[in-house]
Amino acid sequence: MRNLPMKLKAFLVTIYILAFGSLCIFLYLNYIPLELSNYMNILFFILLTALTESITVPFYGFSFSTSFAIQLASYILFGPLSTIIIAIVGFSLRILKTNNKHIHILNTPLYKTVFNYSIFLLSTLYGNYVFLIFGGRLPIKNINENIVPIIAFCIVFFLLNTLIISRLFAILNNRNVLYFFVSNAKLGLLNILAMAPFGVILAFIFNSYKYIGVLLFIFPIALARYTFSIYIESKSKYIQTVNALMRAIEARDKYTEGHSQRVSEITRIIAKELKYGEWEIEQLTIAALLHDVGKIGIDDHILNKPGKLTAEEYDIIKTHPEIGYNILKDIKDLEKINNIVRFHHERFDGKGYPLGKKANELSLDVFIVQLADSIDAMATDRPYRKALSQEEIIEQLEKNKGTQFHPDVVDAYLKALKKLQK
Repeated sequence: MRNLPMKLKAFLVTIYILAFGSLCIFLYLNYIPLELSNYMNILFFILLTALTESITVPFYGFSFSTSFAIQLASYILFGPLSTIIIAIVGFSLRILKTNNKHIHILNTPLYKTVFNYSIFLLSTLYGNYVFLIFGGRLPIKNINENIVPIIAFCIVFFLLNTLIISRLFAILNNRNVLYFFVSNAKLGLLNILAMAPFGVILAFIFNSYKYIGVLLFIFPIALARYTFSIYIESKSKYIQTVNALMRAIEARDKYTEGHSQRVSEITRIIAKELKYGEWEIEQLTIAALLHDVGKIGIDDHILNKPGKLTAEEYDIIKTHPEIGYNILKDIKDLEKINNIVRFHHERFDGKGYPLGKKANELSLDVFIVQLADSIDAMATDRPYRKALSQEEIIEQLEKNKGTQFHPDVVDAYLKALKKLQK
């Protein structure tokens, strides 16, 4: 923690103090009864928490875990103090595999572990406080009579958790906290909405059938998550393979090395601004990575020519979208991506290549990748000119909006750029 920026240190210490101070105050005011469930129950739920935390699934940059269902069930069954113990000890026992590495408490910096504990403490303590304000009674004897307080607990837990994480991301990236809160809240809310009913059902099953009932209930969920994790891993390897392929192709052209990755990042920014869904954004970014795959069929002496291309050489370069299309056309489920690869040099006014199609004949997706490609090309040194400044690029976008570029896509990029500069 010694080498962390001062602003980040101050934030972490503030969270630590708030968590420990809130725990002491709530214990003193008896908002948290000093009652524990029997030790076998606590141990059983600790092991469940460790298991579910160990099979957390990363999905579109966010991690999904069934552990909230375990935490909510333990809160309903045993109260806040037992829940805090179950969550902290269970989290400490997890062994999470990610990016071919095993993450556990022994190889995680202490400040990160304490921060995770603190988030859970604050979310649970203030969720419990709101639960009591809404008329909830501990221990919960009847779930039906406490359904509104339980919902209030879930809402506060979700909001505090998301807000603290978003503030951390804002500090790390020097961005507005609202930017991260909105993006984190979407998937965080999805996780809570999915897991909260499971938590209530889990509590009911434990009351009725004890350990065997819970295990029978959890097993198919764990199996489904394991299957999903295999899918996510295979998808990740697919994207890594695409990246490796494009790096190999771009290594032949010293002027465009890293170009596809940068185009992919710009594409993501534009698509987000245009309110594309995560699945659509993923497809677009893959198309952006692959957009120049056809250059594999262009001779090195043309790709690496130190001066301006002749008309004949330029005509050869212009064949790379069709070459890329022919490479990819027989691959299943790449039809949409293939069309973007084929038409990413078309223009809004129909004066592009290879087929001279106009805007009404093409999807907006094509023009997103087309603009991203053009922006990175303008921002990169070429044999015949130096890279343009950001001001010069914006001037070119405004000048060619409605002719070369789709106006809606240009407007979206410029709007996103202003947000990034704040």
